[in-house]
Amino acid sequence: MLVRFSHVMVYSQKHSEAVKWYCEKLGYEIDYNAPNEYASLHHKLLGRLAVHATNSNASIGNGPMPYLLCDDIHTTIAELKEKGVRVSTAVREGESPWFADFQDLDGNQWGIEEM
Repeated sequence: MLVRFSHVMVYSQKHSEAVKWYCEKLGYEIDYNAPNEYASLHHKLLGRLAVHATNSNASIGNGPMPYLLCDDIHTTIAELKEKGVRVSTAVREGESPWFADFQDLDGNQWGIEEM
């Protein structure tokens, strides 16, 4: 029986740079890191993230797009942009919550949604 969500795993061709990016840009901390192989990161609000090294871009940006929740999307976008993250403009579709998206340094897609 499934009991809860575990984590998101992203692939990177620049493993050590990606680990640093997630720590500096999104506030993750390292639990375990085997350079150029695998890293397990955690964030006190966002949970666990795995960064897996790859030699192929076939796994990058082609999987599901995880969404992170925020209280104020416009403030969150401004904070990410201050850290050098390219973020799309916030939009709504009909009565949907405000949302935007960004990519990590390898091109993995992430979404942001306002609560």
